[in-house]
Amino acid sequence: MVVVANRRLDRTASLTAQLNAAQRAAESLRPPDRRLIDDPYSRHFVAHPALRAMLAHPRLADAALRGIDRLWGGLHAHIMLRVRYADDALDGAIRDGIDQVVLLGTGFDTTSLRHGTTGVRVFEVDAPTTQAHKWLVTQRLLSTRRDCEISWVPCDFEHRVLRECLIGSGYDPSRPTLIIWLGVTPYLTSGAISATLADLAEICAPGSRLVVDYIRAGVVAGHTSWKSAGRVARMVARRGEPYRSDFTEAGLDALLTDHLFQPREHLTVEGLLNRYDPARRSRLSDDSWLAVATADRM
Repeated sequence: MVVVANRRLDRTASLTAQLNAAQRAAESLRPPDRRLIDDPYSRHFVAHPALRAMLAHPRLADAALRGIDRLWGGLHAHIMLRVRYADDALDGAIRDGIDQVVLLGTGFDTTSLRHGTTGVRVFEVDAPTTQAHKWLVTQRLLSTRRDCEISWVPCDFEHRVLRECLIGSGYDPSRPTLIIWLGVTPYLTSGAISATLADLAEICAPGSRLVVDYIRAGVVAGHTSWKSAGRVARMVARRGEPYRSDFTEAGLDALLTDHLFQPREHLTVEGLLNRYDPARRSRLSDDSWLAVATADRM
């Protein structure tokens, strides 16, 4: 079942979202004993000719990922590991009886497709421009399935009130929720991040859980010893999606606490890699600015 909150959507899709989808699809082409995730759906969201070309053969995909790793050390690992971590968080939430999931700024994330579970309702929240293309592709991929209940919630975090968008789409504030917010906070202003957390604090029932990632302080201003971070920042800026916000661990903890979320842990790319694939070699820096934080609302 698919519930659409608003079909009057733009047709322009984010290139950054396509790149992330292409990386997940390429990782999935690696042998089972070498890949961090298995995502057979991501390739359907890749339209850019160059990105589609890298998916033409497993060897091309592997070579492309090794090139990405050399140029932007740690970026590919982070994108894969945050998916793996969020998958575990989702499985754990479902086992604990949570049946309401909010995906914030989903891009071409395929969580809804990969985790179709009867009785679990997923709210996909994203900018109308990217969501338009995703909705069309997802409809086709879901044509033979009945185990996914998705509510599509167009929302611009900089200009819309998230709580109103969610409530208007059938979100139940009396039930605990898992919120997954990945690959979004770097592109938002601090005001939009704070407003989003305030909205979540207002409508999330006790026992709700939050998974969020962020970039480490200094990246936005270019004050980092990791050269790859600067390359990534310049790349996304050239594509019209510049970084706007970064955090120290203490700074993010304070922001979460101010909005009634209790910080639980922070995980660097290296820490996640040691957890999921300690044998993998990736060009990581001690000055890694990619991490994951989890929190339970008190």
